[in-house]
Amino acid sequence: MEFLEKLKSIGLTEYEAKAYLALLNRAELTAEEVSVASEVPLPRVYGVLEQLAEKGFIRILPGRPRKFEAFPPKKAFEQYVKFREKLMAEEIKRMEEVFSDVERSLEEIYWRTRLKIKPEELLEPLSDLYEMEVKTRHIISEAREEILIFTELFSWFPRVVREIRSAIERGVRVRVLMCTSTVKAINIARQLREMGVEVREAPESWYPTRGTIVDKRKLVFLIWAAEEEERYWYPTLYRPHYTENKGLIRVFLDAFERRWSLAKPIS
Repeated sequence: MEFLEKLKSIGLTEYEAKAYLALLNRAELTAEEVSVASEVPLPRVYGVLEQLAEKGFIRILPGRPRKFEAFPPKKAFEQYVKFREKLMAEEIKRMEEVFSDVERSLEEIYWRTRLKIKPEELLEPLSDLYEMEVKTRHIISEAREEILIFTELFSWFPRVVREIRSAIERGVRVRVLMCTSTVKAINIARQLREMGVEVREAPESWYPTRGTIVDKRKLVFLIWAAEEEERYWYPTLYRPHYTENKGLIRVFLDAFERRWSLAKPIS
């Protein structure tokens, strides 16, 4: 009875413990013989023996009828530990996969109650480039003091040119940081200068963000995942956003001013 309880305490069922103890006392038993010796019901004994084999306590001998033999206790325990470690590793992996699906949402819930701010109050997602350009035209049209635009080729200039021209007529200062690596981009830079926009050549060959800051209070931006090219399709980008959060805007402002100081005026 003591051995039975000890085996049950490490994870064996009562039937498994009885079957293993029966096989320790006698070698190479058939399932029927194990059933008689262990008092495990015959309809259950086959499943019990298969489980014991999987856990490393016994081995199944070839032949007909099949016979079963117990491994020495030390070896059986070592094999059982490996079996449990494998099960545990699989369970931990499953748990990690499940948690990774909900981690971000749970983190948002946790920090929302402590920081007293909702993610949607920090950033307003914009569905695509079209919606981003609509939002950009809107904030440019409301500008009163300054518009800062950071871009690469400024291929979207034709879609905001009217709003930029109107802002300049209102006395708004407009600065554009861009690249002139293509003929089209050079022509856009010249148009901007003719309109009265301050234009400088970006100090890097490529920068992974594009956006517009208005009056140091409104920001529309996106982050590229690949370099923009002068083609009819857009490279991969992360979802555009709009924000009025002072901290986020400060980060983009500081980056713009640092890059502007390193940039060269476009003649």
